[in-house]
Amino acid sequence: MKISKYLIIVNIFFLSCKETSGQKIGNKPSDRDPKIEQLIPKDQKVVSKEKIDIDGDNEQETVITTSDADATTSYEYWFKNGKLLYQFSYPWGSINKKWLINIDNDKQYEIIRAIGYEDGIDYVIYDIQNGKQIPLLYFNPALQDTRYPGKTFWGYPGDIKELVTDADKKILVSLNNNFERDGDYTMPKDQRELPFIYFKGSTSQPDMVIKEIYTPQYKSLDEIRVLVNIAGSTTEQAVFNANASFNNDQIKYRIEVLKNNSDKDAYDQLHFNLPIKIYKGNTLWKSNDHLVFEKQNTCISEGFSTVAVKNNYFTIEHQDCSDYNVLVSAYITFKVIGNEIYLHKYGESYFDKSNHERSIPMKVWTEKNFGKIKFEDVTAEFFQKLK
Repeated sequence: MKISKYLIIVNIFFLSCKETSGQKIGNKPSDRDPKIEQLIPKDQKVVSKEKIDIDGDNEQETVITTSDADATTSYEYWFKNGKLLYQFSYPWGSINKKWLINIDNDKQYEIIRAIGYEDGIDYVIYDIQNGKQIPLLYFNPALQDTRYPGKTFWGYPGDIKELVTDADKKILVSLNNNFERDGDYTMPKDQRELPFIYFKGSTSQPDMVIKEIYTPQYKSLDEIRVLVNIAGSTTEQAVFNANASFNNDQIKYRIEVLKNNSDKDAYDQLHFNLPIKIYKGNTLWKSNDHLVFEKQNTCISEGFSTVAVKNNYFTIEHQDCSDYNVLVSAYITFKVIGNEIYLHKYGESYFDKSNHERSIPMKVWTEKNFGKIKFEDVTAEFFQKLK
């Protein structure tokens, strides 16, 4: 398959994947913000000013796009509450469009960009890490148009409206296609192919049908990265799931204990130093990567066991040890109160392998001992200091 390099494209600077477009700011005195404007270098030309929700908090913030005098580099300045939040730069292109959408399990939006010229455009998904935009995936855009059921079109930037995802934030993608693409575009060395990522929209070129494309499937961004062989990409594998109904509301909660991919031993990957994520509906609500104990070298123990849920409480059960002879069964209980989760109590029971008749009293610590501590702030080290 081959796509023509002669494209008819509308140059639009912003359309959110949440179907809320950025509001352009005019030149009226009431639209100006001198504190923000003075942070823009004087030698750069302002291309656009937008009022958009940049982080999903329903507050309209300011994004200013500029270019240098030679039109070789574009710059973006993202302001929140009058302060510079992010500053990005990238090669200038006559085509420059972006979407913001959260397609992973953190609160940070990802950026989808289409940047280039009429003879070639790069379509890329970026993550924001430490104030920088990091490319996660280069792709080809596929378009679904409800006016033409059963057909897949090339997704020109001006035709795209929103990314196709399911309730779990998985992306509709077609892989393993033998697709020949014309024009000037980037093919990353660490990708074996440019997958087709699906968007909704209205095609302006109904003759540009993509034929002989494999049936698309819903995959997470991490899964897609693994399937196209991007180095360093991993999939999160749950070793335990527990459903819950907290707060007596209609929202379904899910507690996931994830595999520890950093450990080399297969057993240890499933039992020690495991990340825990709690979902509210399909949205990540709380997470803690430092709660399940690390493996102790002083004895053999089973590590993570299970999560028990009852009403607004849940308990993480774990087997540790204090020396070669004494096994320690640990019970970490949390209580959900409204929109927060607090440590409720911590208990330990003991078993002496060398002397089964020995009775060792159970120990329990409560809020009276450690105060009010949020779920995300509790660590295994905290319990070691508590004893």
